[in-house]
Amino acid sequence: MSAPLLRVKDLQVHFPGPKGRLVRAVNGVSFTLKPGETLGLVGESGCGKSTLGRAILRLGDISAGAVDFDGIDVGGGDRDAILRLRLETAMIFQDPYNALNPRLSIGQAIAEVLRVHRKVPPARIAARVAELMQLVGLSPDLANRRPRALSGGQCQRAGIARALAIVPKLIVADECVAALDVSIQAQIINLLIELKARMNLALIFIAHDLGVVRRICDRVAVMYLGRIVEEGATEDVFGAPRHPYTRALMRAIPEIDPDRILPADPLGGEPPSPLDLPTGCAFHPRCADAMPVCRQEYPAQRFVAGCRVACHLYQDQTTHSEQERIHA
Repeated sequence: MSAPLLRVKDLQVHFPGPKGRLVRAVNGVSFTLKPGETLGLVGESGCGKSTLGRAILRLGDISAGAVDFDGIDVGGGDRDAILRLRLETAMIFQDPYNALNPRLSIGQAIAEVLRVHRKVPPARIAARVAELMQLVGLSPDLANRRPRALSGGQCQRAGIARALAIVPKLIVADECVAALDVSIQAQIINLLIELKARMNLALIFIAHDLGVVRRICDRVAVMYLGRIVEEGATEDVFGAPRHPYTRALMRAIPEIDPDRILPADPLGGEPPSPLDLPTGCAFHPRCADAMPVCRQEYPAQRFVAGCRVACHLYQDQTTHSEQERIHA
């Protein structure tokens, strides 16, 4: 078993809100990620997925907690540690057009990364650009075209080529197929699966589409209002979701089956504001299984059939800290 490439411990990201209040976008997230592993981050809009991804790569400030990348503490803001992080991690953004400089051709955008990070000698840059374009399924003949002259799928492939230019150990893909047609989505997903296997890439895949997550991810973490409420192997989470919120998400997955009966109890209401979080479990105002304790105490994470679940329904199960002591 390989050591984790990434360790995130009690990570918090807060923003100043109106009248001196705090927006608790990420509110105590912990997980690990091994080399070559893909973790899917899922949850409703506004749950903190993108903020978490950016904070891990130090593209945003961290309010509290720790981020350890490949044995180096990058959460404390040390300049050398963050420089190391920049050299070995990358991000793929949701909008394939706005992620690229419209004044640069695709080839120039990829070459800029190679030049800034000094990945190859200047004389080798043009050849390396061509190699990277071919790696992501783009013809090198497109190198002189600007983003607006290409399709969304081609631009996203160029964005992936830029990310791969630094030969990263970790990529955070933030809704990287959401803006693409379904057929192009499938091509990009297949490309990521192939590159992950070829380069032993670790991947944090942020998405709303649970079908895509199930196809590409080894593990899934379900977020609700800045916290992970359930996390485990993909098939364990999809096959037998434990947390009431996860079960509601799974019931909402669309299926092309006219005989399938729609769920009798769809999840209603809206998530509370991160400016005014409920006491106890933040999901209790929408939860059909809520108990009095849910309104008073936030549940500890407990191991249930191999998955971490933060829910009072499993209060008699082993807690996360107890599990760590057992395996220590």
